[in-house]
Amino acid sequence: MKLSTRSSYGMRALVELALASGRGPVSASLIASRQDLSVAYLEQLLHRLKRQGLVTSIRGPRGGYVLAREPKRITMADVVRILDGTNGNRPAPNGRAKNGRGSASSGAKQAGRRAQRIAHAVWQSVHERIDASLSGVTLQDLCDAVRTDAGEPDHRYVFHI
Repeated sequence: MKLSTRSSYGMRALVELALASGRGPVSASLIASRQDLSVAYLEQLLHRLKRQGLVTSIRGPRGGYVLAREPKRITMADVVRILDGTNGNRPAPNGRAKNGRGSASSGAKQAGRRAQRIAHAVWQSVHERIDASLSGVTLQDLCDAVRTDAGEPDHRYVFHI
């Protein structure tokens, strides 16, 4: 499975913001240069994320973007829904009249409707499982994975001797 470019770039930007958390705002141009992204495209994505309350922007010479929520409260599913415009609503299977009943048809049309219902059920099941999987991965999980890959120690644990 492959995520859209929008979702992928959005997650990369959010990871940059999460990793810089507590150190002040991060400019879109800095994120873009670190991630090798177009600044203009990144700003469009950050604007969408801002409208939906995942990031906030700070104006001024030292301005930029910061997370509006804790990284553990932002899931990949949130980002995909915001940037790809999926809200979980699935269209009804084709072949239904406005009154909810199928129109009178031949056996071939009935078979076609049955095939459409089966295909709809399959894809709905796939989408539900993808959504559940994406909902289980938080921005904090991604930051932890980045830190582990970079060999950074985990500072979340404090040991008292």
